[in-house]
Amino acid sequence: MKTLHHKLVRDRIPEIIEEAGKTHQTTIIDGEDLRGAALKKLQEEVMEFVENPCAEEAADIMEILHFILGREGITDAQVMTAATVKRINRGGFNMGYFLEWVEE
Repeated sequence: MKTLHHKLVRDRIPEIIEEAGKTHQTTIIDGEDLRGAALKKLQEEVMEFVENPCAEEAADIMEILHFILGREGITDAQVMTAATVKRINRGGFNMGYFLEWVEE
């Protein structure tokens, strides 16, 4: 029985499937197709973390995020600098403030 996936997978997944004695079909994508699939994968990994917050799910988020950042030309240093600036200017999330409303 075939199970359809239509999603970006880690580089060794085809090899792992074959080692399990199963057959598969993969396609190599690039350009905007790869970008879109990577962003969709990020959303998938975030939802898995929401359902099961653990180090393994967090690692999956970081792996796909680092891949996306690299393709977008964004370095870890740029991300950390932006995070620090935002934390200084706007704060973190430690207080637990939940904004109910603002009156103009």
